[in-house]
Amino acid sequence: MARLKNFEPGGVGQYFDGPLGSGVLVREVYHSTCSHCAHGTEFASKRDMMEHVEICRGCMRLICLACYGKPCVPQEKEAERQELEARLRARLEVGRWGCY
Repeated sequence: MARLKNFEPGGVGQYFDGPLGSGVLVREVYHSTCSHCAHGTEFASKRDMMEHVEICRGCMRLICLACYGKPCVPQEKEAERQELEARLRARLEVGRWGCY
């Protein structure tokens, strides 16, 4: 499991109970988002988080256990691939019309 101290959670959430402005802090949670599939999860502590995430050796980011062991495909790279595919499909569609 991931044990590196310099990997911080993606965010920290706080849940309050009571009216706005005078609420009492109920609990604080740590949020981690997988860099490959964008699966977000909340954990009660950093120690608990590190038992449910791994570090991708390709992009050196936190990933979920479902993506661990699979090829490194960060969200940004996958989004660029999908955009390129959409542009190519649009160009092919225009070429099929034959009127441009």
